[in-house]
Amino acid sequence: MFTMHVDDDVELSILEPKHADALFELVDRNRSHLGMWLSFPSKTKEAGDSAAFISRSLTRMADGAGFWAGILYKGELAGSAGFLYIDQETGRTEIGYWLGAAFSGRGLVTKAVRKMVDYAFFELGLRKVDIQTAVGNGKSRAVPERLGFTKEGVLREYEYLNGSHHDRIVYGLLKEEWGKF
Repeated sequence: MFTMHVDDDVELSILEPKHADALFELVDRNRSHLGMWLSFPSKTKEAGDSAAFISRSLTRMADGAGFWAGILYKGELAGSAGFLYIDQETGRTEIGYWLGAAFSGRGLVTKAVRKMVDYAFFELGLRKVDIQTAVGNGKSRAVPERLGFTKEGVLREYEYLNGSHHDRIVYGLLKEEWGKF
């Protein structure tokens, strides 16, 4: 299956059915950590939920509509990053990502997203990449800021999570801006 080499320790690998158990276990171990900012952990109740997610992702990949890849650190599943959609007509995509708490602080997400931005611009021929993140999620916000994305705006009370509404920041990067920082 499709794998992108990031560096000696990090790879991005398309999530396949064989990853379902490891994906579920990673989500399960990080349920409260991930659930602070993301809704999917509360909906991931068993390995079959992870298998269904992977199946949907593979269908989207086959349709050219996006995909999710595992972030592998020294061969171990550490998190995931993906193209939430791919819009060929407008030349846009949005990247999402998450990481297990034990893997934080190593730059894994920044490295993975950098590789995905390269792929979006130079392999898929897209012209714009977006990243959206909760205003209060400083670690997630640091990724697009570190990579030179521009803050384009705030979507007020965009999502309801853990009993309260959260604003979301939209970051964008145009192909001609990539690498200029």
